[in-house]
Amino acid sequence: MVGIIELVKTSSFTDSIITFSGKSILCFALIFMLVFSTVVPLYAVPNDDELDQSTRSSGSITTDFAPELEIEVRPGPSAAETEQAQILLENATPEQHEELMNFYNQLDAIDRETEVVVEEYNAARVRLQYILTDITESEQDIEVLEQAFYAQSERLSERAVEIYREGSPNVVLYLIFQSESFQEMINKISLLNHLVDTDAELMARLRQQRSELELALQQLAVDEGEAASLEFELRARVIEVTARNEERKQELRDQNAPMIALFEAEQLQRMADEQELAFSIADGTNRNITVVPGSPVETAMALRGIPYLWGGATRRGFDCSGLMRFIFLQHGVNLPHHSASQALHGRQVTGPLQPGDLVFFGTPIHHVGMYVGGGYFIHSPRTGEVVSLRSLAARNDMVTARRLDWQPREGAPR
Repeated sequence: MVGIIELVKTSSFTDSIITFSGKSILCFALIFMLVFSTVVPLYAVPNDDELDQSTRSSGSITTDFAPELEIEVRPGPSAAETEQAQILLENATPEQHEELMNFYNQLDAIDRETEVVVEEYNAARVRLQYILTDITESEQDIEVLEQAFYAQSERLSERAVEIYREGSPNVVLYLIFQSESFQEMINKISLLNHLVDTDAELMARLRQQRSELELALQQLAVDEGEAASLEFELRARVIEVTARNEERKQELRDQNAPMIALFEAEQLQRMADEQELAFSIADGTNRNITVVPGSPVETAMALRGIPYLWGGATRRGFDCSGLMRFIFLQHGVNLPHHSASQALHGRQVTGPLQPGDLVFFGTPIHHVGMYVGGGYFIHSPRTGEVVSLRSLAARNDMVTARRLDWQPREGAPR
């Protein structure tokens, strides 16, 4: 696009050839045929009415985040609660522990079903946003082409008027009398013809590119409507699936009433262990995990405790891919808000994991977290939970890891 505009500007070089004084009737016919009969028809400018306004985007599609959910985040367990939980877990029989694991597996299966739907919704939002961006860029490109088209047309119209007013034969007379040889005169006439052909070619290219862009814009408008419909449908589906799965989880708890106390004790124990791990990392006593100042791991650790919110990518709440996007934006990496798309960024990790690597889970990919070192990763798990640390060994569905070229963060973590 820039090349075309520059070519339009440099076409003013022809002005220096055709502004001369004097008149000659003998050469008028030649110049008239050369300029008016050949050039002017190519520079006809279409009326504004020819532009199909229906190809422009309405811009009425919204891509705001999912509605805020009021999630009660339970504070860290007290020492007394942790002690009681430890006693209960220690006194549980092997059969109870096995039943507890089955209970967890059932809950995890339900949560992963929700995660898949949420990431499908995120993918639809990303596609819609890309289309809206393409529409904006195409409209800007069309505007630039129109400006170049009309500028070139105006220049050529002024040139034609000047030739008529000053006497068009002056060009040929100049070429004849200022040439030192017949060959030089032929070369200058060839140059003039070449410049005229170049102008004509430029106008044709401007027309063609504008036509192609308008057709592309029409298709983008169709794609926008389809993407917006899909985004709306998946938003409704997430709401429906989330509500249904929460009911299923509650029914599962009701069916396993004797197991609830053990389940809650295990939850308390996990929270206490995570909190102790985080404290050891913060005060530097954990020798396996070192947080480098200005690193993505430091940014992520500053977000611990923020609740899960599907579609969320701000401090109001995060889903898994929204958390990674929020973190890496502070480190010069613009990730899409979709875990499977994030798995296409950076380089695949083939050796040992390093702090800051993204780790992906599920087939298809529907969950993402960040490795912090020492066998742990940080993530936004599920509805009702918060951004927290977890052992990588606790999950058996990791499928890949990616390493991004991030920049050290400037200032404090946001």
